[in-house]
Amino acid sequence: MLVRRCVTLGLTKGWSRPFSSTLMWKAPRVTKDQERAKKRYEEMLASPYRLIRWGAVVRSEEFSKGMTKWLIVAYIAFLVYGVDFMKKLYAKDKELEKLLEKPNKNEWETLRVKELQGKLRTRDVSKLKQYAALKEEQPDLENFDGIVLENNDENKLNEMILPARDTTDFYEHKADEYDKSISFEERMIGLGKRRKWVMKHCHGDVLEVSCGTGRNIKYLNPEKINSITFLDSSEKMVEITEKKFKDKFGFFKKVAFVVGYAENLVDLAKTNNKGKEGEDIRVKYDTIVETFGLCSHEDPVKALNNFVTLLKPGGRIILLEHGRGTYDFINKILDRRAEKRLATWGCRWNLDLGEILDDSDLEIVEEKRVHLGTTWCIVAKRKGDVKKKEEIAFMEKYVGSTLKSKLESSQSNIK
Repeated sequence: MLVRRCVTLGLTKGWSRPFSSTLMWKAPRVTKDQERAKKRYEEMLASPYRLIRWGAVVRSEEFSKGMTKWLIVAYIAFLVYGVDFMKKLYAKDKELEKLLEKPNKNEWETLRVKELQGKLRTRDVSKLKQYAALKEEQPDLENFDGIVLENNDENKLNEMILPARDTTDFYEHKADEYDKSISFEERMIGLGKRRKWVMKHCHGDVLEVSCGTGRNIKYLNPEKINSITFLDSSEKMVEITEKKFKDKFGFFKKVAFVVGYAENLVDLAKTNNKGKEGEDIRVKYDTIVETFGLCSHEDPVKALNNFVTLLKPGGRIILLEHGRGTYDFINKILDRRAEKRLATWGCRWNLDLGEILDDSDLEIVEEKRVHLGTTWCIVAKRKGDVKKKEEIAFMEKYVGSTLKSKLESSQSNIK
């Protein structure tokens, strides 16, 4: 058997052909498709167009191998960056936790809390810069206890932000043509979507302040509400709102239309049906909404505080407003056109709403800004009220606590 196999393999004595020739490797035959592909590749490399030459290089085997190496390097860099980012995130979380636990925080510590939470306003940024400069001037300064810097309020110091005024007469004359004039502008920037967002929050007893001509009515779901009250300082606008509501929801009976100022809301709520003032507030609301009204109030902070006073425990205040944007070049445009805007629409569209919100008694639950930061979408509550389950952000709900516990356990294991 062994001899037969040797004969078969050409290994017997006297076999004249060399062994190496029988096992010689033969190169694979190049197919016509491969030849055409190679020719096409060479033609692309010789093309006068740069994009075609680049395409040929990208399709080459050398490029693919090089990209694989770079992808591995990028992945490693991403992991290193991720670990560093998580460490910094954990350090900020620990600093924030420590500051929040401190009972009597100085002004710098309060501002640092806002910075760690990503809630700094224009004047806050200015103050932090002043504190940093103060620390450079006095390196031995251990803390900033007892030091309170003067507020640099944008709404007071910026000469381009016009003083507040009563706009009731303006809207009385503008009421009939308001819808026709504003519709195109709102369609261009997709405000219908934002108004719909506001009205989806309405439930229970609802109050809409600065209702204007009732532009939010078509987004209202009457099945979710128990009652609704519309308020505006312009009588003509309230009349237009009433007509719109009755045309669409004539069956809904628990509705009221009130002419009055947002600054007088608490006094209006104390008044009974016979016009006499009582000691207690008669009505409170589950939801208070306002769209583009703060810019027209004489005292927007007082108006917001009235909202808080009239809000039921667990209730929400929903605001859709316009104000200063995120970028300086946008704010310069708003400032330049502020006077024309006031004359055309009766509003101060370059107000720093962040300062107004911070000066009020509201506690922000959700703050979102669109249109380069000029349109503010706010969900707020009374201070001390607990957040609802759906209002807790993903990072706060899942990542915040679990990340902290995992990092703490890993550090304890290392020790």
